[in-house]
Amino acid sequence: MSSTPWDFGVGKELKMVEDRLQEMTESGEGLLTEASRHVVSAGGKRLRPTIAILAYKSLGGEDTGKIVDIAAGFELIHSATLVHDDINDGGKTRRGRVTVYRKYGLHNAVVVGDFLFVKAFALGGMYDREIVRTTADACAKLAEGEIVQSRFRHTHDLDMDGYLQIMERKTAEPMKAGAVVGAYLAGGTAEEVRCLGAYGLNLGVAFQIIDDVLDFVGDEALTGKPVGTDLKEGYLTLPSLIAMKDSEEVRTAVAKAIDREDATPEEIGRCVKLVVDSGAIDKARAMAEYYAMEALQHLGCLPNTPYSEALRDLVSRVLERDS
Repeated sequence: MSSTPWDFGVGKELKMVEDRLQEMTESGEGLLTEASRHVVSAGGKRLRPTIAILAYKSLGGEDTGKIVDIAAGFELIHSATLVHDDINDGGKTRRGRVTVYRKYGLHNAVVVGDFLFVKAFALGGMYDREIVRTTADACAKLAEGEIVQSRFRHTHDLDMDGYLQIMERKTAEPMKAGAVVGAYLAGGTAEEVRCLGAYGLNLGVAFQIIDDVLDFVGDEALTGKPVGTDLKEGYLTLPSLIAMKDSEEVRTAVAKAIDREDATPEEIGRCVKLVVDSGAIDKARAMAEYYAMEALQHLGCLPNTPYSEALRDLVSRVLERDS
């Protein structure tokens, strides 16, 4: 399954990002090129490049080549994390395709992830140290989030604060970094950079909550993965946390399934049904809407342009998405 990027008036720039991704994944080793492109060519929303480009354009940035490089760098980082996540989680498919480590082997997949990280920093390193520092900080937080998440894998000890900490580090901080770097490159004021960073952070949390909702109620043909994948892989997410808090029956069933590595499809299916029937999905969506509203609040510092309006439209699209 592949999907086209979300176009918010920056389709030309996103096409340039795609071309840059192809250039940056070229290697003298054919297997490395093939495996890297297996990841970056699988489609996706290109949300991180879109945020960076729109932040840049919303503050009057005009050097398209500069922001395309940075946007491509953030997408390469995202792609690298997907490769490593699939290794950690034992994931079989990603966006409807077999995962890199399943297709090319564990050793090659680790190298591919490292290769993509290096290529991303090669792009960012062409500009000033503030960009490299911001990007490196986001990557460090992402790694910390991965460690925290793995600590709670196959346990039911995670609470809401822990969940939000993981989601901020793994998903929201890289989106924040893209918005910050885009604003910084455009010559934004300190306040504009701060506001766009807060926008990216809150949008990232909203995005991840919807992702977790779709793991319970999404269409596999659109999401590229079966419902209940997070539970099957041993992770509690917002819908299950809400349902477990509200119902002892759900808590018992989910805890029994998630604490083991060999839960049956039937057990996972029962847990999914219990969570959905509990009303937790609507409560999770309400939390996503809260973070979405927080994101919108931080756009008040921007001039009214088609690009700042696109940043607002992006929030609605994140809430309404079905894949």
